[in-house]
Amino acid sequence: MKAVIMAGGKGTRLRPLTCHLPKPMVPLLGRPCMAYIIELLHKHGIQDIAVTMQYKPEVIRDYFGDGEAFGVNLHYFEETSPLGTAGSVKQAHEFLNDTFVVISGDALTDFDLEQALAFHKEKQAKATLLLTRVPHPLEYGVVMTDQNGLITRFMEKPSWGEVFSDTVNTGIYIMEPELLERVPPGQEFDFSQQLFPALLQENRGLYGYVSSGYWMDIGNLQQYRQTQFDMLDGKVQLHIHGTQIRPRVYIADDVETSETANVVGPAFIGKGSKLEDGVELGEYCIVGENNRLSKGSKLTRSVLWDHNHIAPHNELDGSTLTSRIVCKEASYLGEGSVVGNHVIIGEKSRIEPHVKIWPHKQIRDKTRLHTSHIWGEHAAKTLFKTRGVSGLPNLELTPEMTAKFGTAYGATLAVGKTLTVSCAPHTFTRLLKRALTASLQSVGTHVIDLGDCLAPAASFAIRHLGAAGGIHLDWSGKENERCLLACMDAEGLPITRSAERKVENSFWQEDYGRASIERLGSYKDETHWFETYVRTLSEEIADEGEELPLSKMKIVIEASPWLQPYLVPFFERLGLEAIHVTTANNQEPLPLFTSLSGANLGLRMSDDGRSLQLVTEKGMLVDTDLQTVFLYLCYLHSRPGATVGAPVSAPELLESMAEGLGATIVRTKEWERAILEATEQTRMHPLFDSLFAIGLVVLHLGRTGLPLSELLSLIPSFYLHREQIDCPWDAKGEVMRSMMNKAKDTPVDLVDGIKFHHENGWILLLPDSEDPVFRLVAQSQNPALAEELVHSYRDHILNVLQ
Repeated sequence: MKAVIMAGGKGTRLRPLTCHLPKPMVPLLGRPCMAYIIELLHKHGIQDIAVTMQYKPEVIRDYFGDGEAFGVNLHYFEETSPLGTAGSVKQAHEFLNDTFVVISGDALTDFDLEQALAFHKEKQAKATLLLTRVPHPLEYGVVMTDQNGLITRFMEKPSWGEVFSDTVNTGIYIMEPELLERVPPGQEFDFSQQLFPALLQENRGLYGYVSSGYWMDIGNLQQYRQTQFDMLDGKVQLHIHGTQIRPRVYIADDVETSETANVVGPAFIGKGSKLEDGVELGEYCIVGENNRLSKGSKLTRSVLWDHNHIAPHNELDGSTLTSRIVCKEASYLGEGSVVGNHVIIGEKSRIEPHVKIWPHKQIRDKTRLHTSHIWGEHAAKTLFKTRGVSGLPNLELTPEMTAKFGTAYGATLAVGKTLTVSCAPHTFTRLLKRALTASLQSVGTHVIDLGDCLAPAASFAIRHLGAAGGIHLDWSGKENERCLLACMDAEGLPITRSAERKVENSFWQEDYGRASIERLGSYKDETHWFETYVRTLSEEIADEGEELPLSKMKIVIEASPWLQPYLVPFFERLGLEAIHVTTANNQEPLPLFTSLSGANLGLRMSDDGRSLQLVTEKGMLVDTDLQTVFLYLCYLHSRPGATVGAPVSAPELLESMAEGLGATIVRTKEWERAILEATEQTRMHPLFDSLFAIGLVVLHLGRTGLPLSELLSLIPSFYLHREQIDCPWDAKGEVMRSMMNKAKDTPVDLVDGIKFHHENGWILLLPDSEDPVFRLVAQSQNPALAEELVHSYRDHILNVLQ
């Protein structure tokens, strides 16, 4: 049998480790990751190996040569342009004339390939994917198989709502050569994105084999370090090139250690390295070849490559150093710091945790480096949350962070294009908007400033201006002060997840360039768009309700003082009698005040202009789920025959209601973009635009002539019960797999999370994308049954977690 090692990875998330090195050549305990893969193949009798390369191929060729030194025969195939995983393997199709293994050169594993091959042959599979179970499946392809190993579902890099298992694709495949006939030559083509989904759809022998043993993708700096710690702990079966002088302490040839040096271990010390008097190597230290650790230096959980000079009394606390670095006397490198090749760190300098220093930099003496030098630091948390980038004002979301984000965003998505910027009317959001504007212009993005605005108005302006998108700075209010950067595309929708990932990678890596002085972005002030949006919307509603008795309607509106100047003309154009109050000046609670004033309707409008709370003429707050159904009812009456998106957690009553009105409900993910994309006739939606929703409600009240409380009473009864369960991030995938196994005989929907259908109702299990929790939503014929459903599934989840 032959094999293909895919060795074309750039390893951008590993920078600065990979600035001058392809990802498969990153060293693990002093040897390239790919060397361990070659040893694994050789161990299982595979000697003829193809190597596909793209990034810095000469580094791989120079090290491995023809493979003779490793007991194998290597044949190289170089991509001149990206061909995807299947496209790169296709180049070796003439070499691959029998069953072959495809394996990545930048992941470490000790899988038993012979057992996997026996499974492949037994099943007469066309392709067998080697699978493993991981606690965080988001970065991998999640796979589900039946009892015979036949793959039944496959999802590449899912969101948490799409995770149906913790069993993932390792990127190791056993394949029959005829499959390469389905791969077009010279074109970008991917196994997991194109070939495997096609085989799955055709039911053409796509199998999954869950492998026991170790597997780790060294895709980021944390995984890179942890892989080596695992190697020292013996978690992976392989040969470590060194003598084990005591448990989990390995020393190669020609190592000099002073009698007063102390090696605690686990540790690895490479050939030719020297430890002087008083040097302390704490736990999990990896020291490569020809390093000099001078007297009194202390290292803990640190990784050094080759030819580094650590002067006396340095302290490395969880740092990673590449090659030919000079750390002058009495410097400190904090946890998670990473230093590229040929860097000089001046004496008595302090490199703070998680700071990265790119190659060939010089840090002056007594420098305290809080931020990365030229290139950005890495953080474990994701940048984008459900609605954008959010954080505590001036603590997490600062002017510096906003400027850096604007630079990454503009350089990644909008060089030479036009973006709008806007903000809620708050001193701090205006400050951030100025920083954002300058950073966008610095990378060549043209900016239209919409001024103080609501997010729906900014979306409206983007569409009418023909801009490439926009960024809106929102403020959550005094109760939970947070600031939000909401990013929108040319249609005014939240940007796609793939666009978020591009910006996020650029942000952490600072992998972008500035524009030349001649190509700086322009600036234009167009602060009238909020008024234009309010006027346009009110005129459209007034035209639609021209024959309706809207002038006889009285409404109470509770909103922030800054909104009042915009809301007053809105309701005046509708011909309504509106009483405007704020929380500060209203002597009575809104429900009581609505009833006492004899109003037809009470409204509490959120500061972001996206959501609202309805109050009946009797002074009753409308339940959230009932309000959702009512807003959809108003929308469907205003747009006969419409197709409208609805989140998977919304009441099922929507379908029967839409059918009766000749409309269509499309169930989507909970994500705002998914709901809006499914809404064909307009990019405005009552769940995300409070002024639009108010207009729909007013028209429906005028159209029917009935009080709000009576209209609500006509809606058939339904009951939803919601609960939230804490769940560690590492256990989420396991819980989803267990729940899917539990539901083998239960009909399910996998639109977002897992929705189980029972005779007495349904229940939705939704893993939260921001917090370590699951959300459970159940609907049934009565409250007790809905609550019973939730408790049943909650107990099962708790059992899995135990």
